[in-house]
Amino acid sequence: MKDFSLQGKVLLAENVNGKPLAARWVGDALVKAQFTANEEKRQESYSGTRRTSATMQTGVEGTFTITFNHGTPENFAIGLGGSVTDVAAASVTGEALPADLAAGDYIALEHVDLSSLALEDSDATPVALTEGTHYRIDDAKGGVIEILDPAALVQPFNADYDYGARKDIAVATERSIVRYLIVVAENTVDGAEDHARMEFYRAKFNMANEIDFHATTLSGLEVSGTLLNDPNNEVDPQLGGYGRLRMPEAV
Repeated sequence: MKDFSLQGKVLLAENVNGKPLAARWVGDALVKAQFTANEEKRQESYSGTRRTSATMQTGVEGTFTITFNHGTPENFAIGLGGSVTDVAAASVTGEALPADLAAGDYIALEHVDLSSLALEDSDATPVALTEGTHYRIDDAKGGVIEILDPAALVQPFNADYDYGARKDIAVATERSIVRYLIVVAENTVDGAEDHARMEFYRAKFNMANEIDFHATTLSGLEVSGTLLNDPNNEVDPQLGGYGRLRMPEAV
């Protein structure tokens, strides 16, 4: 490989005994890796200029940054330090809304992606609320309604509705997210036919520093992390402890 500019798919997998299980393509993403060799230096003390006379490597550190351009639930789970829970579509009957609601109040229902919403009050003979008069659906996908006129109705109100299937991610529930990180890249320089595969055995993800919920441009989810040593692979000099770069010979 001479001149090069690499691009390619990014895959993540569970690491079991130093080997990757079935991998997931994360979609459009950018990966950068950084390495630092720490060293101790000694300056001689006889010349008066304190020239470096010896060095000793005290460690090698590896870090990485991945920018997810596709906001899949699995990618957000990594950035939020959580795991994905699948919630099946179902129905709710009699979800009690907060008491003492006034005109202009907004209510976030327990679920999102609403359909067939119906509200009634708590009178001995319940009165059905009228959409457009007593309330309105502000955002069905977001599960939010607005109270318009609760006068002459007995609170609390109760909600019946259907909701669609979804994926939920609880924030900061995973103490450590470690994945086998693979980048399958090709050289995009004109005329080049080179390829490479980078493997990092134990990429430990930090939580995202920032998620912009009011972006005015195309967004990406940037997550940094630390490359950990893999004791299963470190004993093999062809594998190394952090990872390996595999470069097929060009034809």
